[in-house]
Amino acid sequence: MSKIKVSDFYYGAVLSMLLSNGVKPVLLESDENRQVYDLATDNGECRLFMKYRRDKQDTKTQDYSSWTFVLTDSDKEEITGYIQEGFNLIVALVCGVADLAESEVAALDRDQIQELIMLDKNSITISRKKNERAYRISIGGGRENAMLVRANRFEELF
Repeated sequence: MSKIKVSDFYYGAVLSMLLSNGVKPVLLESDENRQVYDLATDNGECRLFMKYRRDKQDTKTQDYSSWTFVLTDSDKEEITGYIQEGFNLIVALVCGVADLAESEVAALDRDQIQELIMLDKNSITISRKKNERAYRISIGGGRENAMLVRANRFEELF
């Protein structure tokens, strides 16, 4: 009997979203911590690098969600290599919650992820208040000094 890995639920949800929009992804690399796909869309080709977090962090208020994604040295080298090779890179951060149907996907473009790598960050903390139209990624100094990522960016791209 084949066992389904937890990561399959999160990566599979993103793949389902892509397939529903007519995008046919090609898996390049995969492990428990990330998956990499090549995609051909109406907007051209791109490389999709995905990571997931199973659950949000505990926060002080109910209307605020936050997830922390670790960027290993290997991740940073791989992402930097894709950028240097000229790929149109999208990094999808799958932000899971206990009720899987309430999970979210944040999509960072190559300029945003390059900026985070240049800051030499070993993790990305992404957050969103309820009904906010953008995620915030702290770049030092809390929510006030943050990179904004539109909440509907994934749908815009694909």
